[in-house]
Amino acid sequence: MERLRDLAVRLAMDEPVGDDLAMAAAHALARGVDSPSLRELAGLSKGQSREAVDLFRQAMEELGSPVPDESGARLHLMRAAAASIVAGEGDPEDLAHEIYWQSSHFSSPELREVGYRFLYLYADCGAAPDQTVQAVAAMKDAARSFLHDHPA
Repeated sequence: MERLRDLAVRLAMDEPVGDDLAMAAAHALARGVDSPSLRELAGLSKGQSREAVDLFRQAMEELGSPVPDESGARLHLMRAAAASIVAGEGDPEDLAHEIYWQSSHFSSPELREVGYRFLYLYADCGAAPDQTVQAVAAMKDAARSFLHDHPA
């Protein structure tokens, strides 16, 4: 289901996903995820991208995980980056920048402030090695706080 959610976020961000949807549906069915539209989607060929997108949207509705709007997708990407920081996965500087970048597309002062916090922490990572360790620890704390305040 996670692969389907990732594709839903990519679709919400206007990334091309049409050719990936039928195969993702087939893999989901093989893992026990099922819906009528998902079965139909798995049977499409690569050249049916527009129909695949429509079926994918319908399948995600049937599965109770609709394709988000752009804001929902950006919030999802921010949460994913924050979870990776907390888990110690990936480059914390890149992840902090991702949070900042996604937050910069919101008009909400609260989410923009979250982004500025991570931008500040990102800037601290380029400092002396002992300060970098402190900056990464502060990033983990900020990421935990963000995830607590903005649950999925």
